[in-house]
Amino acid sequence: MADGDPAPRTAERLAARLLHLLATEAPPAAFDLLAAEVEACPPGPARDEMFLALGSAGRVRDLLAHRRRREKAALALVESARDLAAMRDVDQVLDAMVRRARQLLGTDATYLALRDPERGDVYMRITLGTLTKAIESIRQPVGTGIGGRVVATGVPFATADYLADARLSRDPHVTDAVIEDGIVSIAGAPLRLGDEVIGVLFVANRYERAFDDAEMDLLCSLADHASIVIGNAELFERAERTAAELRAVNEELAERQRALERASAAHEQMMPLALRRADLGELVESVASMLGGTVAAVGVDGGLLVTSGDGDLPSPLPAPPHDAHAAQPGGTPTCWTVPVRAGDETFGHLVLVTDEVPSDADVRTFERAAQTAALMLLIEQQVGAAEHQVRGELIDDLLAAREPDWAALTRRARSSGALDLRVAHTVVVAAATGVTRARLLRAANEYVGVRGGLGTEHDGRVVMVLPRQDPDAVARSVASELERLAGGVVTAGVAGPADSAAEIRARHREAQRCLRLLVALGRHGQGACPTDLGMLGVILDGTTQQQVRALLGRTVDPVRRYDDTHHALLLDTLDAWFAAGQNPRAAARTLQVHPNTVYQRLDRIDLVLGHRRWREGEGAVTMQLGLQLHRLTAEIPLEELVPATGT
Repeated sequence: MADGDPAPRTAERLAARLLHLLATEAPPAAFDLLAAEVEACPPGPARDEMFLALGSAGRVRDLLAHRRRREKAALALVESARDLAAMRDVDQVLDAMVRRARQLLGTDATYLALRDPERGDVYMRITLGTLTKAIESIRQPVGTGIGGRVVATGVPFATADYLADARLSRDPHVTDAVIEDGIVSIAGAPLRLGDEVIGVLFVANRYERAFDDAEMDLLCSLADHASIVIGNAELFERAERTAAELRAVNEELAERQRALERASAAHEQMMPLALRRADLGELVESVASMLGGTVAAVGVDGGLLVTSGDGDLPSPLPAPPHDAHAAQPGGTPTCWTVPVRAGDETFGHLVLVTDEVPSDADVRTFERAAQTAALMLLIEQQVGAAEHQVRGELIDDLLAAREPDWAALTRRARSSGALDLRVAHTVVVAAATGVTRARLLRAANEYVGVRGGLGTEHDGRVVMVLPRQDPDAVARSVASELERLAGGVVTAGVAGPADSAAEIRARHREAQRCLRLLVALGRHGQGACPTDLGMLGVILDGTTQQQVRALLGRTVDPVRRYDDTHHALLLDTLDAWFAAGQNPRAAARTLQVHPNTVYQRLDRIDLVLGHRRWREGEGAVTMQLGLQLHRLTAEIPLEELVPATGT
């Protein structure tokens, strides 16, 4: 061995230590200590060989470290692929990738930013390792900073000093956030969906660091995996949305099919009811069974006609809906109504009470039930109208101005069953205001429908002939009953009893005259017999036209002629004076004149009549009767008010 070379045993010992350091993957400081020991050895070939061995060991150490990093990166990518295959929650997978990028690249912070499709800028989706809120709220325009640059170019980018890098165009707000968080070096890789860049995966440090190619390749691989996660999430979301839409369409189609089946079943149940002229109660019962609730039919007057079901109806019953075609909620969410109409004809409405809001199909069935009810009632009305027409012709012939053939009329009455001339009848003549005559006639037919008899229209008035009815009892109630059924103000004249067809004819004229007297006296909305008209009715019942003219000639006619000739107001003064209880001052207030004017007019009446007997006792009664007859004859010709025969 040459002079100055280390002892063989020393060289072997140093070589063994070098191998041990390589085998145990010792830190760089241990190799530095060994190099110092070799440096201290005497110069010579052995020492040079040791230096060569140290250099080779360094290269081996670097190669092993690089291999370890590659293995670690490969393992991370495998774990990322496993995460992709597992397809857990998207946010969880992205969080795991951000965390893995930070661990693999050994950075202080990691971010994942996405491009906002509406605003077009880049915003932070996930941050890890940040110290301030400013970084988390960054929104960066495309083209500025690292994120904006990567999104704009689609090329990864890294800088060892963000603030000093001249290649970057920085946004002041982003720069302030970077400074506040202490970030110095940053690297970013694009997230792609096809050819579109949708975001950036960042790693960052708070010191200067140059990222090598291997680190950038790893960052790009993780970014590609994150892109797959986001893309798959969108695909799954789109698939789920499509599946949900398909399920909704299928459910809608199934519901429509069920609705068609229910509608068909409802049609099959309801139409036969109308065709065989079932009553309204059967229809209501059938509808309640189909819809599983309580159903009621309500008349045009708001009264309950029929009901079916175990539920309670609201009180008061809901009013009919304004919409003629669609059922509407009334009062509560579970109470529905639908009108019963045929053209312009209204028969009332149906009410449905259920535990739940009806489905559209149930609403359609409910509306179809109302249409069926209208059809049933219309058929019933038409049949009744035909029957009433036959009976009405009999009444028209009986009441015609020309006296009928009594034998032929009696045979027709017996064969049709319209009139039983073996019993006494009461005759009613009615008129109404606020309602059509047709509506009053329907009300009259409904009235006689539960009492027997006939209802028809004759000479512009509604006439009813009622068997076995007390005229006085009918007079007390008929006007209010017809008003309830028709809806208008009804006035009715009543006469009877009539024991034969000829008597019915006579009582009709009596009832007609009674009606005209009620109207002339302003007693609208009342029903009355002649005896109910007080003294005036008794007098008219037993007087003649000549007697009425004579009475008017002694009382009213002279005063009326004086008024016509002198343009005076003596008749008005007479009316006001009697109405005020023969008190001149009260009459003056009514006439709005001075009391002396009333005294003067009364004295003038004395002169016109030639006496003062008209002021007191029997004379006052006669004068008041004359005034009433004067008002009546102004409305009703005397020939109609008092028949020429005096009856």
